[in-house]
Amino acid sequence: MIEFSCSRTSEDMTPVVRDIEIAKFAQGVLYDYRPELLTYISYGDDPYYEPAMLDPYDFAQNYIGSSIEVHDIYTDTKDELIAGAAVFNYQKVRVFDKDNMCTREIIVPPNTILLDNETVDHWHKGFEFFTIMHECGHLMLHQKVYRREPVTGFYTTGNVSDSSENAVLCKRSNIGGTRFYGMRTNEDFREHQANTFAGCMLMPPRVFIPYVQRQMRTYDRFDDELMVTHTVNDGSGEYWRYVDVVNRTARHFGASYKAVKVQLAKYGLQADPKDERVKEARRRLKMYQSLWK
Repeated sequence: MIEFSCSRTSEDMTPVVRDIEIAKFAQGVLYDYRPELLTYISYGDDPYYEPAMLDPYDFAQNYIGSSIEVHDIYTDTKDELIAGAAVFNYQKVRVFDKDNMCTREIIVPPNTILLDNETVDHWHKGFEFFTIMHECGHLMLHQKVYRREPVTGFYTTGNVSDSSENAVLCKRSNIGGTRFYGMRTNEDFREHQANTFAGCMLMPPRVFIPYVQRQMRTYDRFDDELMVTHTVNDGSGEYWRYVDVVNRTARHFGASYKAVKVQLAKYGLQADPKDERVKEARRRLKMYQSLWK
């Protein structure tokens, strides 16, 4: 397994890295795990892309050695519903026991990913997969923040943490979003980093960018490189062509509509029709294309 490292951290050991550095790390991990996920079949000048879908369960269990458990993760307020969690040490986690209609504490071993039952049973599979990879991102990027002791094959009562500070409980609202501006706390940065890792693993720039550009070429009114269009419904044909490209891409990569939209913006494949935004999108696209050159 490739280990993450960076030259700069904050006072609490949160990595100080750019998104492109996480994307480069994710690409290296994919090469090490399953390099075929970064390739495609080409017929002549017009590439034909076979589905290249990552199996998050296999990656979590067989590459980083994590176990995955599903529980009703307890939260005190409905405004803070938890989608999943990454556990770094022997940890007590509060769950809801539906059989006895009460809460109880369970002991969770290190390197465990917890999924809430709602995430597995009632949400789109794309959200479930993104949540798993988000938690993998925490486990791979944030060991120095949360790990308190070496992982061993046994535990005693004395080394089980009663505090949730050693586990990352991730709210549904934090999964899959992106914030280029306005991040203030180290926790904000860590959540953004985990989302960046998940997006780059499920939709690697090396195959995602050419796939989307191929979909765009089916519409003559799109640029050959990026889509210049409004992303909110303005009733125009441009908007519905944009929706069609997003939907087809989501089906291809097994991702949610929202996750695809985030990656389109991140990789510079979509921009609102304003000069400065188009210029920024072209800069981002060139930057992510440089990963494999």
